[in-house]
Amino acid sequence: MNTKALSRNEGSAPSPSGNTSNGQDARGADNVRPLANGVVTSDNGHAQENEQVLETKRATENGHAGQNGYVTQNGHAKLNGTKVKRDKRRKTRHLPSSRPTPPASKQADAPRPALAIFCWEPPDTSIGQSVLQTAAALARRQTTVHLFSRFPIPLTVSGLHHHAVGDVEGDDFFARVQEFTSRAANAFLHQFPGGSPHVTLMGYEWSGAGPLGLLRGLKNNRAVFSISSLERQRSDMTSEISKRIDELESTTLRESQVILTQEPAAAEVARFWVPECAARLTAARQPFPVASFNNKIDPGEVKARYQVGPIDPVILYVGDFSDRYGPDVLVKAMPAILRNHPQARLILVGDGSLYWTMRVYSRYLLLDHAIRFPGSVVGQDMHELVQAADVIAVPSRDATPWWPIQAAWAAQRPVVATHHAAPALLEHERDSVLVYPVEQSMVWGVERLLYDPEFSAALAQKGHEKLEERFGWNNVAEQIEELMGVPARK
Repeated sequence: MNTKALSRNEGSAPSPSGNTSNGQDARGADNVRPLANGVVTSDNGHAQENEQVLETKRATENGHAGQNGYVTQNGHAKLNGTKVKRDKRRKTRHLPSSRPTPPASKQADAPRPALAIFCWEPPDTSIGQSVLQTAAALARRQTTVHLFSRFPIPLTVSGLHHHAVGDVEGDDFFARVQEFTSRAANAFLHQFPGGSPHVTLMGYEWSGAGPLGLLRGLKNNRAVFSISSLERQRSDMTSEISKRIDELESTTLRESQVILTQEPAAAEVARFWVPECAARLTAARQPFPVASFNNKIDPGEVKARYQVGPIDPVILYVGDFSDRYGPDVLVKAMPAILRNHPQARLILVGDGSLYWTMRVYSRYLLLDHAIRFPGSVVGQDMHELVQAADVIAVPSRDATPWWPIQAAWAAQRPVVATHHAAPALLEHERDSVLVYPVEQSMVWGVERLLYDPEFSAALAQKGHEKLEERFGWNNVAEQIEELMGVPARK
């Protein structure tokens, strides 16, 4: 039998003969028996599903069938479920980058933070020099600085604006300071006539404190009061002028948002006499005294003080004579250094438990002609010795104070140190030569510098630049910017 299979969308099976007649059609219709759910059967045993009946039944269960995927309910047309899902899938997605964005409205740039410094002291005093160096460092960091003082300053830096308000003659010292206060405040108001909330006020010592209170009452600016000492430290408080100065200092201590103390003793006095200011006391960062190591000296003359020839290479050690600091490593390394550099000399400055041990080493190894034990060297003599040395050695077995390294960089001297001495500070062959606290490694490091003067000079220069950046006036300026609320630079 060659009967075709029935499909869901086809009618009854065709006749085996391939042609039909009216009688056969009628007979086929008579033999069709309806079943439940709209399924009918034919004589050949095949079933077909009346899809039109099923779809109409499903569509009309909750409403009436329509066309184009719509169903009518209560006379209103709505999408059927299949149509809704298909339309949802076809919705166009708008990515954030493809959405039209209206142009942002241009806003006026906020004023950049600025600092107004008030200093009565002349520029040739220690306080005046500190003010000039701080103002110049801030200006080089692109912070606008307005300096109000009595006299012109011998300094020109982009971003530093100086306002010389002049001085008055007279015997009344306090009256002269009050006149400076009035003139400086007027100059400030003239410079910032339209308001100055972005300007921080900073006064140095009691003589520069007057404008802080006056302008803060008018403009409500943030105020920083810098002090090196207080009147109660300088006098016995018996004179009338001392009492007036003390009153001005106490008022400024109470009103200033920040009190920057240059000396710990000043902080203790302020905390005792004005307890309410204790939470606002901040210790000022002190720059390393680079100027102390820039004296004009004759290295040969300095070496002669320690019985060293004017052209003999000097290896200098400064520190305690203890196992932690490792000066014995240098003593044990000297025989090997002298083989290639017979004129080299080692100067060990300090004292400690290893003193006699190293003296015995020196005698036993026949090094008395090459090693010097001058004992304690301080002050200007120490500064000049660092300047005259050819290599500064730091053979520490553990982390030790950074002063010898900083002093070497201040004098632009090369440094050979162990990896343990200052791991957070030193970089190998960038600003120093790093070795291990054993004789062979120390010999290699010292000779690395003695054999290559150009390399030594390059290391010394890099170290000097790092000292200026991390421990010089730039470090002081960074602290003041923090007090001003200037965002930290990356």
